[in-house]
Amino acid sequence: MTYWDDISHHTDTSEIWMAHPLVRAAINRRLTDDPNVWPVPALLDGRRFDSALSIGCGTGGLERSLIEAGAVTSMTGIDASESVLEEARRLGAGIRYVAADAREFVIGKTFDAIFFHQSLHHFNRLDELMSLVAAAIAPGGMLYLDEYVGPSRDEWSWAKLLKPNLTYRLLPRGTRRAKIIRAPINYDDPTEAIRSSQIVPAVERHFRITQRRDYGGNLLALLYPNMQRNSGRFDEAIARLIDAEDRLLAKGAPSFYSVLIANPRR
Repeated sequence: MTYWDDISHHTDTSEIWMAHPLVRAAINRRLTDDPNVWPVPALLDGRRFDSALSIGCGTGGLERSLIEAGAVTSMTGIDASESVLEEARRLGAGIRYVAADAREFVIGKTFDAIFFHQSLHHFNRLDELMSLVAAAIAPGGMLYLDEYVGPSRDEWSWAKLLKPNLTYRLLPRGTRRAKIIRAPINYDDPTEAIRSSQIVPAVERHFRITQRRDYGGNLLALLYPNMQRNSGRFDEAIARLIDAEDRLLAKGAPSFYSVLIANPRR
């Protein structure tokens, strides 16, 4: 069994910073200017697609939301894990799920839109993949990706961790469960952030980016897994981190997470 065959790695939200209600509202605000607006339909701005492909679909949350919003008529999701796709099929009918290698699957096929949702940062050979994806998008079609685009797993240094550690030490004592914030490298999954810092340059070489919305994660994504959930001041600490991250982004710090909408270069 591979790391991603374990369903808990797709469904356990306890360590996921985006799942906290205050963080979710902040992400919505950063992407749509409204904390109560779900980003995907809003950023698609009313566009409708006859056919769409989701690469690295996991348990199918994105695909279900696109169908429910009426943004896609025919939806296909692919993933390398058949056990995960079984869960996706159980959770939502009317969506085609296929266990497949993304590079092989897109050859000779055409879709009006292709989506990556927190899956592209697990891929290497990004130029090869982006070339194949661009060729599989119909004229007038679109690439949509919501991704971690921060430092790759081999690019972390103590200099990059200085600001997160200083911020962490300023949080209330009861909200901290680690002595130090270390590089967020998942050693159980060798694909995690394998070439994440090269995602945007690779996309730009094969697509024209028409919209980019950054939503941070520079502090929250690193600190959240190291915090005490049962602390009475947990939500207070999260609110402080959101404010600190807002200030960091306002000063021009590169965002670790972004939504990109792009059209293939023809």
